[in-house]
Amino acid sequence: MAIEIKELRIKVNITEATEDFPSSVQKVSPLKLQEMKSEIVRECTLKVLEKIKEKAER
Repeated sequence: MAIEIKELRIKVNITEATEDFPSSVQKVSPLKLQEMKSEIVRECTLKVLEKIKEKAER
């Protein structure tokens, strides 16, 4: 069974800390950043699979 995604919308706001704005965010290492990206992809994949399973059960 093929799956067609007609629309995928991801919205992200990223801001750099400046001297006027106190830095409450720590710098993230490239390894940690890659781990976070992988976790996001894994969670999205699981949610898509759950939706497919729900649809198949109907």
